[in-house]
Amino acid sequence: MFRQLTLIVSLIIFSGLVVSAQQPWTLQQCIDQALKYNIQIKQSSLNNDLNKVQVTQNTASMFPSINGNATQDYNFGRFIDPQTNTYTNRDQQVNSNNFSLSGNLTLFEGLQLQNNLKESKLSYLASQNDLKKIKNDISINVVNFYLQVLFNEDLMKISLDQMNASGVQRDRMKRMYDLGSVNKGNYLDLESQFASDEVKYIQAQSQYTQSLLSLTQLLELDTLRNFTIEKPEVIIPVFDSTQLQVDRIYQVALKTQPDVKSSEYKTLSSEKKLSSARGALYPRIFLNGTIYTNYSSSIQSLNYSGITLIPNVYSTPTDTFYTSVPTPVGVDKPFNNQFNDNLGKAVGFTMQVPIFNGWSSRSNIARSKINLEQSRLNNELTRKNIYKSVQQAVVDASSSYKKFIAGQRSLDALIETFNYNQQRMDLGM
Repeated sequence: MFRQLTLIVSLIIFSGLVVSAQQPWTLQQCIDQALKYNIQIKQSSLNNDLNKVQVTQNTASMFPSINGNATQDYNFGRFIDPQTNTYTNRDQQVNSNNFSLSGNLTLFEGLQLQNNLKESKLSYLASQNDLKKIKNDISINVVNFYLQVLFNEDLMKISLDQMNASGVQRDRMKRMYDLGSVNKGNYLDLESQFASDEVKYIQAQSQYTQSLLSLTQLLELDTLRNFTIEKPEVIIPVFDSTQLQVDRIYQVALKTQPDVKSSEYKTLSSEKKLSSARGALYPRIFLNGTIYTNYSSSIQSLNYSGITLIPNVYSTPTDTFYTSVPTPVGVDKPFNNQFNDNLGKAVGFTMQVPIFNGWSSRSNIARSKINLEQSRLNNELTRKNIYKSVQQAVVDASSSYKKFIAGQRSLDALIETFNYNQQRMDLGM
């Protein structure tokens, strides 16, 4: 019993060490985690798989359709035997079989099959780019949440340093007040400042925890326990204003952004759907072929194995002369013989000419035209949104760099001011 308890305690301690020694998550690890477990990505991936199945289905529709048929009938009483086309006896039971193999090939259908296949391929390409867009959006969200955690972590550390600095100043002022060097008002001012900095630190802690929670929820993690992120090395790139040209960046975005490609493929898919709807107005021509045979237990074959003696012309009143004649005897015709003897084949063409079908074809064409216009407008809207995003990104990049330069100068000035005030404080001024 003691050994079992020792083993359990050892496992608990070891597991605690493993958890506590967990390495911080890097940005790439966070992105990979989100891309693997995000529900939206999984849903988009399933939709992409459905479009792929549709491509396979429309490809298979170009080939002939072949179907086999077999029936087994048990007939009782008086009925017309379909094999002999004669009435059977009331007390007779007849077993019959029918077998057929039929095929159908579409020769012309207004190019609907070809256009449906092209439409499904374009829809599949559009769904692939939709999946890429969602992955890009999720990755950007992870980066934003990751940076927000780092930002709030720095704010929390700054708040802690500020609170500790206020505490040191408060304690020093308390000693000076106890010695009578300063009045009570100076001490109470620093006490109030320390309390205010403590509140700010608590708020910073809450913001940091909330940002961690948002990041873990995006990563589909169940807990915040022992979750930390790695602080990457920040390298400030050299700012080149000549590279921030809206039109040049926009042209690159049109060729690389998946949402632009998706809208283009959807427009092309709508065009093929309209062509397919127009194909319903044309005649349809089909090639048909059938092989069939049957069997019936009522069909018999004649067997001349018996002999019947019939008086012939040479007979006299005193002597009778007979002639032997073979007697036919009906026997059931074997299944194999009937299968081969009744085998038939047929080949034909069928043409369907649409005349009036409740205006469905015209309605489908009208809907396809509207959907095509909507796809074109969506494509135009996507391009405009990309252009606006590029404009905003250029402005943000330029403004952020200017803020960074100004912040560096402000930081240098604040460091000098802090050192000067620290010296004054140390001298009791």
